[in-house]
Amino acid sequence: MHNELLKKNKNMKRTTLITLLFYCVTFTATAQSAATYTVDKTKSTINWVAKKVVGGHEGTINIKEGTVNVSDNKVTGGSFVIDMPSLKCTDAERLTGHLKNEDFFDVEKFPTSTFVITKIDHTKKEPIITGKLTIKGITKDISFPASLSANDTKVEAKATVKVNRLDYDIRYRSSSFFADLGNRAIEDQFTLNISLTATK
Repeated sequence: MHNELLKKNKNMKRTTLITLLFYCVTFTATAQSAATYTVDKTKSTINWVAKKVVGGHEGTINIKEGTVNVSDNKVTGGSFVIDMPSLKCTDAERLTGHLKNEDFFDVEKFPTSTFVITKIDHTKKEPIITGKLTIKGITKDISFPASLSANDTKVEAKATVKVNRLDYDIRYRSSSFFADLGNRAIEDQFTLNISLTATK
């Protein structure tokens, strides 16, 4: 009887040890497959385009900081901070100051904008990113297709994002609010062409 109890205890200890080893290996594998990458600001760009009834303007704005979440070499999330004082109009530098004032982005009051990914649909040929975009303290959901690639050392992403400025209370020369603007009207949507690189 005593020998049988000793044998059972040994078997139980062996089973417990195997179980612990299994969970340790599983946890380690999971931890290794999930990683956070940091946006490389020197290799990431945001170019914007805004159109008017006649013509339009373009420029740049910088990413202040950001991270990208990756699991099994697949992008799963991320968050980004945009440096609003870096906003520039590259085809008409005289307009840069106007874009930064209260008519548009009110940069002094709102020095950053943010985007936080809430979901990525990888079932499409081009993954669909959904997230919360905050401009001038106003947060709205937005979705757009993106080209994504990830490996053990680097993430690369490219996307063209359409933003409705009226969602963020930017009404200056919008024909949706003001009549008789003629060819001075500015379209309600502007476009962000994003190229992003993140590394471990």
